[in-house]
Amino acid sequence: MPKVKDQAGRLYAAEELSGIKYGEALSLKECQKFVDKIIARKYVIDKYGIQAKRPIVVLDGRGRRKACATFYQGRRAIKLPRWARGRYVILHEVAHHLTDLNGHRAEFASCLLDLVRHFLGQESADALQGAYHLKGVKVVGKNGAVKARCPQSRKDWVAQKKESEKIRKQLQAVESYPDLDKLVGRSA
Repeated sequence: MPKVKDQAGRLYAAEELSGIKYGEALSLKECQKFVDKIIARKYVIDKYGIQAKRPIVVLDGRGRRKACATFYQGRRAIKLPRWARGRYVILHEVAHHLTDLNGHRAEFASCLLDLVRHFLGQESADALQGAYHLKGVKVVGKNGAVKARCPQSRKDWVAQKKESEKIRKQLQAVESYPDLDKLVGRSA
């Protein structure tokens, strides 16, 4: 697979790698309720100010290949084809509106990560952040755009995986015991 050079490509690759992109399919009415819940959350209003106070309407996106954040009849809108009516895709499109439809820059990636953490949970956010780290997605740091760090939970997981592999190799190196099957109750 060719190396992805642009931020948008790296972000989409990270979404696929994280495994959180696809989930339960919602109806349009449920999608609208979820969007309303997002922009009504105190955390979102405090962090994104006026952008969070403007309503977002969810529209049927049939006939489209991809979901999109757009304007429709002077209002902010999200168009969702049937395959895209999941919570993660909705968060992705809302993040576009919260960051002024300014592409997939570091501000967008950070906003999306915040929304995932608040609405899908820490485990999903860690998966996304770990994927950001592996794919080189830029996020907002203290001094501007920086590469995402690998979250501690992923570092712990990698360390645990290495330890498990080490133990497995040690067990393979041990000679078998002739009466082990009798001991554990297996027939030979």
